[in-house]
Amino acid sequence: MSNHITTKNGFTLVEISIVMIIIGLLIGGTFGGMKLVENMQVNKTVQDLKAIDSAALTFKDIYGRLPGDLTSPSTRLPNCTVAPCATAGNGNRSIEPSNTMTAIVATDEKFTFWHHLQAANLITMNLRNTTDMSFGEGQPMSSLDAGYRLTGYVGGAYWAQNRSSHQFWLTNEPSAACCATWYDNTITCPIIRSLDTKADDARPTTGRLVNVHCTADHLDQASDWNSYTGDTAVVFFSKF
Repeated sequence: MSNHITTKNGFTLVEISIVMIIIGLLIGGTFGGMKLVENMQVNKTVQDLKAIDSAALTFKDIYGRLPGDLTSPSTRLPNCTVAPCATAGNGNRSIEPSNTMTAIVATDEKFTFWHHLQAANLITMNLRNTTDMSFGEGQPMSSLDAGYRLTGYVGGAYWAQNRSSHQFWLTNEPSAACCATWYDNTITCPIIRSLDTKADDARPTTGRLVNVHCTADHLDQASDWNSYTGDTAVVFFSKF
């Protein structure tokens, strides 16, 4: 009878360790890439908000009225002979209708605002010259999904602070979907916190960039960020 030795093939501890390291690197690279994309989206949104502010102020300096409020856009702006760009405002130096989250229509100044800016070549955002209310059509898209919606002028006390400015919402409700769930969006509080840190004062209820869901008590200006896990919207108060 011949003797033989039976061998069993398997992974050594060194080989298993190498595999685990590779898996860890792949996972780390995936999450690192996702974080990089998120940072790029936040930075682009901060740039957009600053660009909108600057463009509106420049438009006012050149034409004497805010975009959307201009009384004769078809004769004063290039390539502005059809609606919604050609729709005139009332010239009262304020974007109308005033602060509301009601549905927008194509003749509202807070809708034609974008088209006057575009005709004046003061913004380069994803916007088409159409009366469609959708983001990326009649209103500009945001890199954080959904888009920018101008809701008009707000004055006096607002969220425990004295406000006298126009405001924008980063929201997913451009028009008819408004307003039963107008806080809803696809923006999370960690992203909003990053936005606030880069664009404002890093506080949820003070300054120009404000959110009411990401804090324990939005009427308490000392209240800081909380652990709200849902999606929400954020408001930005302009300088004009």
